[in-house]
Amino acid sequence: MRKGFWLVLLIVVVGLVLYVEPFRGSPPEPDVSVNGRNIGVTSGSSCWHSLLNSKCIDLSDTTPLDMAADQTPTVVKPGQKIEVAFNDGPAPERIQTEQWLKDGRTKTVQLKNEDLTVPTEKGLYIYHVSAWWKKGDGNVAFSVQVK
Repeated sequence: MRKGFWLVLLIVVVGLVLYVEPFRGSPPEPDVSVNGRNIGVTSGSSCWHSLLNSKCIDLSDTTPLDMAADQTPTVVKPGQKIEVAFNDGPAPERIQTEQWLKDGRTKTVQLKNEDLTVPTEKGLYIYHVSAWWKKGDGNVAFSVQVK
């Protein structure tokens, strides 16, 4: 009887620690992929506050165009769907996705069931994904080449 109590208590404590994520030092990044092929992302400014760690990284003078400048764009087909999923950690409360153009103009892009659809016109496209949680915020950029 006593052994069972300690086992249940241990399971509850471990579960609580994993739920609270006291060791996470940065916001979750999305897994971005096309047809199961990973698309690399570059992180931007972020803040994250956890039980044992709080940290902010300020890259406010960096645009998504700068963030994606050193990336090799992933080649995609016109109109193809790209999956943007937050699989590691808590789901964001809010997500904003933008398409950035070379001249600095932006266009809001809606995620539908964790997917965004690339344009049918050929060219280089930069995407910026921002996410917000109760514990903080973060953003990433990635590039694709529609061919």
